[in-house]
Amino acid sequence: MRFDLQYGAGILPLEVSGRLQVDNILPTLTEEKIGIERNIVESLQEPIDSDSFSHIVTHANSAAVAINGDQDIEVNSILLNCVLDHIQSSLSSQIDISVIFPIGNLKSESVNEIKKRLGIHERDDYRLIPHDSQLTDGLNYVGETPTHCTPLYVNKVFMDAEIRIGIGTIRPDVFVGVTGGRMSVLPYSSGIKSIVRNSKLQATCSVGPFIIDNPVGIDLDEASRLACLDFIINGIPDCAGKLNGIVAGNPYTALEKGLPLARSVSKAFFHHKADIAIVSAGGASYDKTLYNAADALYAGKAVTEHGGVIVLVAECIDGPGPDGFVRGVSECSSSKEVAILSETGFEVGMEKSRFFWDILDSRKVIVCSRIRESLIAERFHCSGVKDPQEGYELAKSYIVSSPRIAVLPYGSRTLPIMQNT
Repeated sequence: MRFDLQYGAGILPLEVSGRLQVDNILPTLTEEKIGIERNIVESLQEPIDSDSFSHIVTHANSAAVAINGDQDIEVNSILLNCVLDHIQSSLSSQIDISVIFPIGNLKSESVNEIKKRLGIHERDDYRLIPHDSQLTDGLNYVGETPTHCTPLYVNKVFMDAEIRIGIGTIRPDVFVGVTGGRMSVLPYSSGIKSIVRNSKLQATCSVGPFIIDNPVGIDLDEASRLACLDFIINGIPDCAGKLNGIVAGNPYTALEKGLPLARSVSKAFFHHKADIAIVSAGGASYDKTLYNAADALYAGKAVTEHGGVIVLVAECIDGPGPDGFVRGVSECSSSKEVAILSETGFEVGMEKSRFFWDILDSRKVIVCSRIRESLIAERFHCSGVKDPQEGYELAKSYIVSSPRIAVLPYGSRTLPIMQNT
Protein backbone atom coordinates (compact mmCIF):
# COMPACT_ATOMS: atom_id res chain seq x y z
CA MET A 1 0.00 0.00 0.00
CA ARG A 2 1.55 3.29 -1.13
CA PHE A 3 1.09 6.74 0.39
CA ASP A 4 2.46 9.99 -1.02
CA LEU A 5 3.30 12.30 1.87
CA GLN A 6 3.74 16.04 1.46
CA TYR A 7 7.27 17.15 2.24
CA GLY A 8 8.15 20.78 1.58
CA ALA A 9 7.11 21.62 -1.97
CA GLY A 10 7.21 17.96 -3.03
CA ILE A 11 6.23 14.51 -1.83
CA LEU A 12 7.94 11.45 -0.37
CA PRO A 13 6.57 7.94 -0.91
CA LEU A 14 5.80 5.41 1.81
CA GLU A 15 5.10 1.71 1.26
CA VAL A 16 3.20 -0.08 4.02
CA SER A 17 2.65 -3.84 4.05
CA GLY A 18 -0.89 -4.82 3.10
CA ARG A 19 -0.73 -7.56 5.75
CA LEU A 20 -0.86 -4.96 8.52
CA GLN A 21 -3.91 -3.09 9.74
CA VAL A 22 -3.60 0.37 8.22
CA ASP A 23 -5.92 3.36 8.70
CA ASN A 24 -5.72 6.38 6.40
CA ILE A 25 -7.02 9.14 8.69
CA LEU A 26 -8.12 11.95 6.44
CA PRO A 27 -10.82 14.65 6.70
CA THR A 28 -13.45 14.59 3.96
CA LEU A 29 -12.15 16.36 0.86
CA THR A 30 -14.56 18.76 -0.79
CA GLU A 31 -15.23 19.16 -4.48
CA GLU A 32 -13.96 22.33 -6.14
CA LYS A 33 -16.78 24.84 -5.93
CA ILE A 34 -17.78 26.84 -8.99
CA GLY A 35 -18.31 30.58 -8.63
CA ILE A 36 -16.07 31.18 -5.63
CA GLU A 37 -15.60 34.84 -6.55
CA ARG A 38 -19.36 35.30 -6.78
CA ASN A 39 -19.76 33.74 -3.31
CA ILE A 40 -17.16 36.10 -1.90
CA VAL A 41 -18.93 39.12 -3.40
CA GLU A 42 -22.25 37.94 -1.94
CA SER A 43 -20.59 37.61 1.48
CA LEU A 44 -19.30 41.18 1.18
CA GLN A 45 -22.70 42.48 0.11
CA GLU A 46 -24.56 40.66 2.88
CA PRO A 47 -22.04 40.35 5.72
CA ILE A 48 -22.66 38.94 9.19
CA ASP A 49 -23.72 41.49 11.81
CA SER A 50 -22.36 44.42 9.79
CA ASP A 51 -23.25 46.99 7.17
CA SER A 52 -22.39 45.94 3.63
CA PHE A 53 -18.73 46.20 2.75
CA SER A 54 -19.40 48.77 0.02
CA HIS A 55 -21.30 50.96 2.52
CA ILE A 56 -18.41 50.76 5.00
CA VAL A 57 -15.75 51.86 2.50
CA THR A 58 -17.89 54.43 0.60
CA HIS A 59 -17.08 57.36 2.87
CA ALA A 60 -13.53 56.34 3.79
CA ASN A 61 -10.39 57.96 2.43
CA SER A 62 -8.13 55.09 3.44
CA ALA A 63 -8.30 51.37 4.15
CA ALA A 64 -5.76 48.87 5.45
CA VAL A 65 -6.03 45.16 4.64
CA ALA A 66 -4.02 42.87 6.93
CA ILE A 67 -3.14 39.42 5.58
CA ASN A 68 -2.86 36.61 8.13
CA GLY A 69 0.56 35.30 7.11
CA ASP A 70 1.60 33.00 4.29
CA GLN A 71 -0.29 29.86 5.28
CA ASP A 72 -3.13 29.23 2.82
CA ILE A 73 -1.71 32.02 0.69
CA GLU A 74 -3.58 30.74 -2.38
CA VAL A 75 -6.89 31.23 -0.57
CA ASN A 76 -5.80 34.60 0.81
CA SER A 77 -4.85 35.69 -2.72
CA ILE A 78 -8.37 34.94 -3.98
CA LEU A 79 -9.95 36.80 -1.06
CA LEU A 80 -7.62 39.79 -1.42
CA ASN A 81 -8.21 40.25 -5.15
CA CYS A 82 -11.98 40.06 -4.66
CA VAL A 83 -11.80 42.65 -1.88
CA LEU A 84 -9.70 45.03 -4.01
CA ASP A 85 -12.05 44.58 -6.97
CA HIS A 86 -15.08 45.20 -4.76
CA ILE A 87 -13.58 48.38 -3.28
CA GLN A 88 -12.87 49.82 -6.72
CA SER A 89 -16.27 48.90 -8.13
CA SER A 90 -18.07 50.39 -5.12
CA LEU A 91 -16.44 53.81 -5.20
CA SER A 92 -16.69 56.76 -7.54
CA SER A 93 -13.53 58.36 -6.11
CA GLN A 94 -10.06 57.00 -5.36
CA ILE A 95 -9.27 55.49 -1.95
CA ASP A 96 -5.83 54.89 -0.45
CA ILE A 97 -5.53 51.10 0.08
CA SER A 98 -2.63 49.53 1.97
CA VAL A 99 -2.07 45.77 2.00
CA ILE A 100 -0.11 44.73 5.10
CA PHE A 101 1.76 41.45 4.85
CA PRO A 102 3.87 40.04 7.72
CA ILE A 103 7.28 39.00 6.47
CA GLY A 104 8.38 36.98 9.52
CA ASN A 105 11.44 34.96 8.54
CA LEU A 106 11.10 35.99 4.87
CA LYS A 107 13.02 39.24 5.23
CA SER A 108 15.09 38.44 2.12
CA GLU A 109 11.96 38.26 -0.03
CA SER A 110 11.51 41.32 -2.26
CA VAL A 111 8.32 43.36 -2.49
CA ASN A 112 7.75 42.10 -6.04
CA GLU A 113 8.11 38.49 -4.88
CA ILE A 114 5.50 39.06 -2.16
CA LYS A 115 3.18 40.69 -4.69
CA LYS A 116 3.49 37.69 -6.99
CA ARG A 117 2.75 35.24 -4.19
CA LEU A 118 -0.35 37.27 -3.32
CA GLY A 119 -1.37 37.43 -6.97
CA ILE A 120 -1.51 41.24 -6.99
CA HIS A 121 1.67 42.01 -8.97
CA GLU A 122 -0.27 43.28 -12.00
CA ARG A 123 -2.47 45.66 -9.98
CA ASP A 124 -1.75 49.32 -9.22
CA ASP A 125 -4.69 50.16 -6.94
CA TYR A 126 -2.91 49.58 -3.62
CA ARG A 127 0.44 49.84 -1.88
CA LEU A 128 2.10 46.84 -0.27
CA ILE A 129 3.44 47.30 3.27
CA PRO A 130 5.77 44.46 4.36
CA HIS A 131 5.31 44.24 8.13
CA ASP A 132 8.40 43.42 10.20
CA SER A 133 7.43 42.89 13.84
CA GLN A 134 11.02 43.55 14.94
CA LEU A 135 11.08 47.15 13.68
CA THR A 136 9.71 49.60 16.23
CA ASP A 137 9.70 52.67 13.97
CA GLY A 138 6.62 51.56 12.08
CA LEU A 139 4.49 50.80 15.14
CA ASN A 140 1.92 52.68 17.21
CA TYR A 141 1.39 51.93 20.89
CA VAL A 142 -2.33 51.30 21.31
CA GLY A 143 -2.61 50.32 24.98
CA GLU A 144 -2.71 47.18 27.14
CA THR A 145 -5.16 44.33 26.87
CA PRO A 146 -7.43 44.51 29.96
CA THR A 147 -7.13 40.91 31.18
CA HIS A 148 -3.47 39.97 30.67
CA CYS A 149 -1.89 43.42 30.27
CA THR A 150 -0.28 42.63 26.92
CA PRO A 151 1.30 45.86 25.62
CA LEU A 152 -0.15 46.28 22.13
CA TYR A 153 2.05 47.77 19.42
CA VAL A 154 0.40 47.73 15.98
CA ASN A 155 1.56 48.60 12.47
CA LYS A 156 1.28 52.38 12.08
CA VAL A 157 -0.23 52.23 8.59
CA PHE A 158 -2.91 49.84 9.85
CA MET A 159 -3.78 52.13 12.76
CA ASP A 160 -3.78 55.29 10.62
CA ALA A 161 -6.30 53.83 8.15
CA GLU A 162 -9.95 54.80 8.51
CA ILE A 163 -11.11 51.24 7.78
CA ARG A 164 -9.21 48.19 9.09
CA ILE A 165 -9.84 44.87 7.39
CA GLY A 166 -8.53 41.37 8.11
CA ILE A 167 -8.10 38.57 5.58
CA GLY A 168 -7.25 35.00 6.55
CA THR A 169 -8.49 31.44 6.94
CA ILE A 170 -10.22 29.61 9.77
CA ARG A 171 -8.47 26.40 10.79
CA PRO A 172 -7.95 24.47 14.03
CA ASP A 173 -4.88 25.54 15.99
CA VAL A 174 -3.33 23.72 18.94
CA PHE A 175 -2.03 26.90 20.57
CA VAL A 176 -4.69 29.57 20.01
CA GLY A 177 -7.74 27.36 19.43
CA VAL A 178 -8.55 28.59 15.95
CA THR A 179 -6.94 30.84 13.34
CA GLY A 180 -8.62 33.70 11.49
CA GLY A 181 -10.65 36.65 12.74
CA ARG A 182 -8.89 38.51 15.53
CA MET A 183 -5.41 37.26 14.53
CA SER A 184 -5.23 39.94 11.80
CA VAL A 185 -4.11 42.27 14.61
CA LEU A 186 -2.14 39.99 16.95
CA PRO A 187 0.20 38.55 15.79
CA TYR A 188 0.06 39.50 12.10
CA SER A 189 0.08 43.33 12.39
CA SER A 190 1.74 43.63 15.80
CA GLY A 191 5.20 44.30 17.17
CA ILE A 192 7.48 41.72 18.74
CA LYS A 193 6.79 42.87 22.34
CA SER A 194 3.10 42.11 21.86
CA ILE A 195 3.81 38.78 20.16
CA VAL A 196 6.20 37.68 22.91
CA ARG A 197 3.69 38.49 25.65
CA ASN A 198 0.91 36.51 23.93
CA SER A 199 3.27 33.63 23.17
CA LYS A 200 4.17 33.47 26.86
CA LEU A 201 0.49 32.86 27.60
CA GLN A 202 0.63 29.97 25.13
CA ALA A 203 3.57 28.52 27.06
CA THR A 204 1.78 28.59 30.39
CA CYS A 205 -1.84 27.79 29.40
CA SER A 206 -3.04 24.62 27.71
CA VAL A 207 -5.40 25.21 24.80
CA GLY A 208 -6.26 22.79 21.97
CA PRO A 209 -8.08 22.92 18.61
CA PHE A 210 -11.35 24.91 18.60
CA ILE A 211 -11.06 25.83 22.28
CA ILE A 212 -11.36 29.59 21.83
CA ASP A 213 -12.53 30.73 25.27
CA ASN A 214 -9.08 30.51 26.82
CA PRO A 215 -6.49 33.03 28.11
CA VAL A 216 -4.66 33.16 24.76
CA GLY A 217 -7.86 33.66 22.78
CA ILE A 218 -9.17 36.29 25.19
CA ASP A 219 -5.90 38.21 24.76
CA LEU A 220 -6.18 38.04 20.95
CA ASP A 221 -9.81 39.18 21.11
CA GLU A 222 -9.02 42.13 23.36
CA ALA A 223 -6.07 43.15 21.17
CA SER A 224 -8.21 43.24 18.04
CA ARG A 225 -10.83 45.35 19.83
CA LEU A 226 -8.16 47.78 21.06
CA ALA A 227 -6.90 48.16 17.49
CA CYS A 228 -10.49 48.61 16.22
CA LEU A 229 -10.52 45.83 13.64
CA ASP A 230 -13.62 46.72 11.59
CA PHE A 231 -14.28 43.86 9.20
CA ILE A 232 -12.97 40.40 8.30
CA ILE A 233 -13.15 38.20 5.23
CA ASN A 234 -12.15 34.65 6.17
CA GLY A 235 -12.04 31.58 3.98
CA ILE A 236 -12.70 28.08 5.29
CA PRO A 237 -10.57 25.62 3.29
CA ASP A 238 -10.50 21.84 3.58
CA CYS A 239 -7.32 19.97 4.47
CA ALA A 240 -6.13 20.07 0.83
CA GLY A 241 -6.60 23.84 0.62
CA LYS A 242 -9.82 23.91 -1.42
CA LEU A 243 -12.06 26.77 -0.39
CA ASN A 244 -15.23 25.38 1.19
CA GLY A 245 -16.89 28.48 2.57
CA ILE A 246 -16.54 32.19 3.32
CA VAL A 247 -17.58 34.33 6.26
CA ALA A 248 -17.41 38.12 6.23
CA GLY A 249 -18.50 40.95 8.48
CA ASN A 250 -18.16 41.65 12.18
CA PRO A 251 -14.78 40.19 13.27
CA TYR A 252 -16.25 38.35 16.24
CA THR A 253 -19.65 37.10 15.15
CA ALA A 254 -18.37 36.24 11.66
CA LEU A 255 -15.59 34.12 13.15
CA GLU A 256 -18.06 32.39 15.45
CA LYS A 257 -20.36 31.73 12.48
CA GLY A 258 -17.52 30.05 10.59
CA LEU A 259 -16.49 27.67 13.37
CA PRO A 260 -18.98 24.83 12.69
CA LEU A 261 -17.93 24.53 9.04
CA ALA A 262 -14.22 24.81 9.94
CA ARG A 263 -14.66 22.02 12.47
CA SER A 264 -16.60 19.90 9.98
CA VAL A 265 -13.96 20.06 7.24
CA SER A 266 -11.10 19.26 9.65
CA LYS A 267 -12.68 16.30 11.48
CA ALA A 268 -11.40 12.81 10.63
CA PHE A 269 -13.02 9.82 12.30
CA PHE A 270 -11.21 6.64 13.34
CA HIS A 271 -12.21 3.56 15.35
CA HIS A 272 -9.00 2.09 16.81
CA LYS A 273 -5.86 3.66 18.22
CA ALA A 274 -2.67 2.75 16.40
CA ASP A 275 0.75 1.66 17.57
CA ILE A 276 2.46 3.80 14.93
CA ALA A 277 1.32 7.06 13.31
CA ILE A 278 3.00 8.34 10.16
CA VAL A 279 2.16 12.06 10.14
CA SER A 280 2.95 14.58 7.43
CA ALA A 281 2.88 18.16 8.70
CA GLY A 282 1.24 19.09 5.40
CA GLY A 283 3.92 20.49 3.11
CA ALA A 284 5.68 23.80 2.53
CA SER A 285 3.35 26.12 4.47
CA TYR A 286 3.55 23.89 7.54
CA ASP A 287 7.01 22.34 7.64
CA LYS A 288 9.60 25.06 7.03
CA THR A 289 10.94 24.46 10.55
CA LEU A 290 10.45 21.80 13.20
CA TYR A 291 8.83 24.56 15.27
CA ASN A 292 6.18 24.97 12.53
CA ALA A 293 5.71 21.24 12.03
CA ALA A 294 5.34 20.39 15.73
CA ASP A 295 1.61 21.22 15.58
CA ALA A 296 1.05 17.98 13.63
CA LEU A 297 2.16 15.95 16.66
CA TYR A 298 -1.19 16.74 18.28
CA ALA A 299 -3.02 14.61 15.71
CA GLY A 300 -0.32 11.93 15.94
CA LYS A 301 -0.77 11.68 19.69
CA ALA A 302 -4.56 11.57 19.37
CA VAL A 303 -4.53 8.48 17.15
CA THR A 304 -1.84 6.44 18.95
CA GLU A 305 -1.76 4.35 22.09
CA HIS A 306 0.21 5.51 25.13
CA GLY A 307 3.78 4.41 24.43
CA GLY A 308 3.19 4.46 20.67
CA VAL A 309 5.46 5.90 17.98
CA ILE A 310 4.92 9.02 15.86
CA VAL A 311 6.90 9.46 12.65
CA LEU A 312 6.76 13.17 11.79
CA VAL A 313 7.41 13.89 8.10
CA ALA A 314 8.49 17.53 7.71
CA GLU A 315 11.17 18.98 5.46
CA CYS A 316 12.35 21.67 7.93
CA ILE A 317 14.30 23.43 5.19
CA ASP A 318 14.92 26.37 7.57
CA GLY A 319 16.08 24.16 10.43
CA PRO A 320 14.71 23.69 13.95
CA GLY A 321 13.14 27.14 14.40
CA PRO A 322 13.43 29.81 17.14
CA ASP A 323 16.15 29.55 19.77
CA GLY A 324 13.49 29.45 22.48
CA PHE A 325 12.05 26.28 20.99
CA VAL A 326 15.44 24.57 20.84
CA ARG A 327 16.38 25.74 24.33
CA GLY A 328 13.07 24.70 25.86
CA VAL A 329 13.34 21.15 24.52
CA SER A 330 17.08 20.63 25.00
CA GLU A 331 17.57 22.27 28.41
CA CYS A 332 14.42 20.93 30.07
CA SER A 333 13.27 17.39 30.79
CA SER A 334 9.50 17.86 31.10
CA SER A 335 6.66 20.20 30.16
CA LYS A 336 6.54 21.35 33.79
CA GLU A 337 10.19 22.48 33.61
CA VAL A 338 9.45 24.39 30.40
CA ALA A 339 6.53 26.16 32.11
CA ILE A 340 8.80 27.18 35.00
CA LEU A 341 11.53 28.37 32.62
CA SER A 342 8.92 30.34 30.65
CA GLU A 343 7.84 32.22 33.77
CA THR A 344 11.36 33.46 34.50
CA GLY A 345 13.13 33.63 31.14
CA PHE A 346 10.60 33.27 28.31
CA GLU A 347 11.74 33.28 24.70
CA VAL A 348 9.52 32.87 21.63
CA GLY A 349 9.40 29.17 20.82
CA MET A 350 9.10 27.93 24.39
CA GLU A 351 5.33 27.68 23.97
CA LYS A 352 5.87 24.82 21.53
CA SER A 353 8.71 23.24 23.49
CA ARG A 354 6.29 22.72 26.37
CA PHE A 355 3.90 20.97 23.98
CA PHE A 356 6.79 18.98 22.48
CA TRP A 357 7.62 17.63 25.94
CA ASP A 358 3.94 16.72 26.46
CA ILE A 359 4.32 14.46 23.43
CA LEU A 360 7.70 13.03 24.48
CA ASP A 361 6.32 12.11 27.91
CA SER A 362 4.11 9.40 26.38
CA ARG A 363 5.26 8.78 22.79
CA LYS A 364 8.46 7.98 20.92
CA VAL A 365 9.03 10.47 18.11
CA ILE A 366 10.96 9.92 14.88
CA VAL A 367 11.59 13.01 12.75
CA CYS A 368 11.99 12.64 8.99
CA SER A 369 13.54 15.94 7.87
CA ARG A 370 16.59 17.71 6.46
CA ILE A 371 17.87 18.45 9.96
CA ARG A 372 21.05 16.63 10.88
CA GLU A 373 20.17 13.35 12.62
CA SER A 374 22.66 13.93 15.42
CA LEU A 375 21.04 17.31 16.18
CA ILE A 376 17.59 15.69 16.36
CA ALA A 377 18.94 13.13 18.83
CA GLU A 378 21.03 15.51 20.96
CA ARG A 379 18.71 18.51 21.19
CA PHE A 380 15.22 17.07 20.66
CA HIS A 381 15.48 13.58 22.23
CA CYS A 382 14.07 11.99 19.07
CA SER A 383 15.41 9.72 16.34
CA GLY A 384 16.22 11.38 13.02
CA VAL A 385 15.79 9.79 9.58
CA LYS A 386 15.92 11.04 6.00
CA ASP A 387 12.86 9.39 4.47
CA PRO A 388 9.50 8.06 5.70
CA GLN A 389 10.32 4.47 4.76
CA GLU A 390 13.33 4.47 7.07
CA GLY A 391 11.20 6.05 9.81
CA TYR A 392 8.48 3.44 9.34
CA GLU A 393 10.94 0.54 9.59
CA LEU A 394 12.55 2.06 12.69
CA ALA A 395 9.12 2.55 14.30
CA LYS A 396 8.23 -1.10 13.67
CA SER A 397 11.38 -2.18 15.47
CA TYR A 398 10.06 -0.47 18.63
CA ILE A 399 6.83 -2.51 18.60
CA VAL A 400 6.98 -6.14 19.75
CA SER A 401 3.80 -7.42 18.10
CA SER A 402 2.38 -6.82 14.64
CA PRO A 403 1.62 -3.08 14.75
CA ARG A 404 -1.49 -1.22 13.74
CA ILE A 405 -0.58 1.76 11.52
CA ALA A 406 -2.26 5.14 11.11
CA VAL A 407 -1.32 7.47 8.25
CA LEU A 408 -2.22 11.16 8.47
CA PRO A 409 -1.38 12.98 5.20
CA TYR A 410 -2.42 16.41 6.58
CA GLY A 411 -1.44 16.26 10.25
CA SER A 412 -1.54 19.99 11.02
CA ARG A 413 -4.98 20.35 9.44
CA THR A 414 -6.62 17.22 10.87
CA LEU A 415 -8.74 16.95 13.99
CA PRO A 416 -8.96 13.20 14.77
CA ILE A 417 -12.18 12.05 16.44
CA MET A 418 -12.38 8.51 17.83
CA GLN A 419 -15.71 6.72 17.35
CA ASN A 420 -16.63 3.51 19.11
CA THR A 421 -17.55 0.69 16.76
